Amino acid sequence: MKRLLLTFAVTCSLFPLKAQEVLTLEQCLKIGIENNLSLEARRNDIRKGKHTISENRAKLLPQITATASFNDNFNPPVSVTDGSAYGNPYNVTHTLQYNASAGLQLQMPLYNQTIYTALSIAETMDKINGLSYEKAREDLMMQIAQMYYLGQSTSEQIAIVKENIRRLEELRDITTAFFDNGMAMEVDVKRVNINLENLQVQYDNAVSMLTQQLNLLKYVMDYPAEKEIALTPVDTEHITPVALSGLSENLSELQLLRQQGTLAEKQQKMISQGYLPSLSLTGNFMYSAFTDKAKNWFHSGPSNHWYNSSGIGLTLRIPVFDGFDKRSKLRKARIDTENVKLAYENTRKNLQTQYLNATNELMNSQRNFTKQKDNYLLAEDVYEVTSDRYREGIASMTEVLQDEMRMSEAQNNYVTAHYNYRMTNLSLLKLTGNLETLLK
Repeated sequence: MKRLLLTFAVTCSLFPLKAQEVLTLEQCLKIGIENNLSLEARRNDIRKGKHTISENRAKLLPQITATASFNDNFNPPVSVTDGSAYGNPYNVTHTLQYNASAGLQLQMPLYNQTIYTALSIAETMDKINGLSYEKAREDLMMQIAQMYYLGQSTSEQIAIVKENIRRLEELRDITTAFFDNGMAMEVDVKRVNINLENLQVQYDNAVSMLTQQLNLLKYVMDYPAEKEIALTPVDTEHITPVALSGLSENLSELQLLRQQGTLAEKQQKMISQGYLPSLSLTGNFMYSAFTDKAKNWFHSGPSNHWYNSSGIGLTLRIPVFDGFDKRSKLRKARIDTENVKLAYENTRKNLQTQYLNATNELMNSQRNFTKQKDNYLLAEDVYEVTSDRYREGIASMTEVLQDEMRMSEAQNNYVTAHYNYRMTNLSLLKLTGNLETLLK
């Protein structure tokens, strides 16, 4: 087994040949968290949420507007009033053709419950953005770890196949020598060459697969594609099992659904508050001027005098009837709230099922890994014994090739069991809320 680990370490350090950096899983995770473009978009959503809170807070502050206007009433309106006090049945007043005004207008809410609730909703959305980022971060960590483990397994397979090729090359040389001395048949040489070619094809396919896996890993990490990377070798002797502490209640999926439930309740509350009255402070500070001819704006006199008009007041709005609009919105909001609660319960039960299955799978994977490791070592020893007996002329070529085939099968089963065991460990790390330990 130590020989396998040494061979695997040498293979990982030399392949790819142009490798510039050997990255650990921790390094890959940190690079991915820092550089991944999708995660950067989530961080932008968090910054955007902070601005939304400020936007809603601004609605509680005084709103001051500067206004200015100029009108040319080329058909001036008239007003008709009772003129009987002046001896005329009607008093007709003509408006001057030109008028202008400028000033400031003030509006400030004194009581508007929907604005307060809207601010609370914005704060809840900010929490949801933070939890969405955490979930995306955990998903990215899971994706990187899965790809890293897969790449390590492929590298492990390459090391094993490379060692098998070395064994078969030795067997080919021995068989060729036996054939030259009349101690073996030509078909035996052909059989070895066929197996050797098959192993070479298997090796080339594994190398190509590893290249693709590393390219995909670099893409997820947003690592420069032109740079070559290699992975650290696997230490199969030391795999720390996950502590089975139960399903974590602080998983980002559950926290996110809880906040979405809070958001739905607040939105429902805001619709209900639409029935409440609102009170606002209003004020204005204005200057107005009137004239019958535009040229009088440029001469002093009563025709271009500016008259001040200022005031302050309160505006009370009481909703009376909206055609049952809020009633329909409120009913929909209640359904949304109920759907979020159902989604939370369903997600929690699903995660609990995943945890129970992963716990069972961990035990099964651990047993399989131990058995396949023992089978692999046993098959390797059997092959070595049969190979030695073949050199001594006791065993036949058929026995050697059969044991070589059994050894290859045991090796593949061992690599698969090892990968499954590590993947189950990874799933339990996430479900128990200990995924951050990968960064330590």
